[in-house]
Amino acid sequence: MWWPSKNFYGWSRKPVEVTIQGEKSTFRFMLPVGPSDPGICPQEPPPDSEGMVLAESDGAAQESPVTQTHERQNQMTNEFAVDLPDIEFGVAQSPDEIGKPEADAKDVAVKFGFIGAGQGGNRLADAFYSIGYRRVCAVNTTSQDFLGLTIPSKNQRVLESPGGAGKDPELGAKVLAKSSEEVLSLMRQSFGADVDHIIVTAGAGGGTGTGFAPGLVKLARYYLQQLGKEPRVGMVVALPKKAEGGKVQANAYKLMSALAPEADAKAISPFVIVDNECIYNMFPALSAKAFWATANKNVAGLFDIFNVLAKQQSAYVTFDRADYQSVLDSGVLVFGATKLESYRQETEISDGLRKNLSRTLLAEADIKQASHVAAILCAPDEILSVMPQSHIDHAFTTLERILGGEAKDLVIHQGVYEAKRAGLFLYTMVGGLTVPKARLEIMKSKAGV
Repeated sequence: MWWPSKNFYGWSRKPVEVTIQGEKSTFRFMLPVGPSDPGICPQEPPPDSEGMVLAESDGAAQESPVTQTHERQNQMTNEFAVDLPDIEFGVAQSPDEIGKPEADAKDVAVKFGFIGAGQGGNRLADAFYSIGYRRVCAVNTTSQDFLGLTIPSKNQRVLESPGGAGKDPELGAKVLAKSSEEVLSLMRQSFGADVDHIIVTAGAGGGTGTGFAPGLVKLARYYLQQLGKEPRVGMVVALPKKAEGGKVQANAYKLMSALAPEADAKAISPFVIVDNECIYNMFPALSAKAFWATANKNVAGLFDIFNVLAKQQSAYVTFDRADYQSVLDSGVLVFGATKLESYRQETEISDGLRKNLSRTLLAEADIKQASHVAAILCAPDEILSVMPQSHIDHAFTTLERILGGEAKDLVIHQGVYEAKRAGLFLYTMVGGLTVPKARLEIMKSKAGV
């Protein structure tokens, strides 16, 4: 009698009909398969079984119904398979290859990322790129506002819009809300992961910059948090001249009113207010072409000098990165810069510091509110080698008195550096102020709101 060979395996729960063809006779019988005969036909196939052989006869094997079913299924699958077209997908970038911007062209203490919003904000961001910062990008609602920028085109992005915001901040805000992922992608490409602090630059008055600014602050915070870093986000906001129209004044007033609580609470820090009216009063003879370039260059330069010096060693008094960061984190800031023509008398340096604080490109603020101050003196060796230390000490003592530091916990960071340029230069950075309410009231009055 011919029994199923050792190659027979089955796992059907139904009886299997087996046909055995001998030399003279053919035998057909039903083989029970299942739990009742676990020794003959186990319910599960062995792990190394490829095909199913029911029986062997004259060296010829017969395929099981299970194998035949699999073949029919494969044939049906092949009939419905789709022939895909040949498309070049390029080489996928690994995470390590994405977001590696060009390194800054100078050695600085804090690695800033700048993102400009609207025409005014784009120009401000471009001023930082032109002096060596490379983590810089610009967003707008029209490509026309990118004309003349030195920021690489790959770091410029026109967000989906009908072609500008038309001085409508609500439209600008809607455009940004729809494009948040695109902006985050631009930040990753432009800033990379090696960024310490993000600054949003915007002009208060237009539709794009005014509408984008609050949302960009939130996106910048989110970006830094995703990198596992403290969400240090600041702003440089340019206010319109008093002669600009009511709609511009109204937009600026609404933006500043919305941002003021966060700025005063140091949630947006540094918060630097560039007042174009102050710039106009300081440089009334500037041509229209030179006006904006001069304003932006001075703002970027003042920001930059402290960042550069905080990285430099000094043989005298060093202003380090921690000093710089503490002032950056103090909220509303104003900067000052003065070149002294005479410095032989003890009081001349202190007089220069007083003028430094009163002659600024930034919005006027009550400096007696200050909580943090950085004061830097730079001069060539031929001056520092003969200047009495008492002159410098008197100047810093006077600065503390002017700011009311004798009656409060005022933090003053000092720095004295040797410079290559001839002359004696004083730089100040005063933080811990509040948004100037008087300036906001002027905008409100001009806007008629």
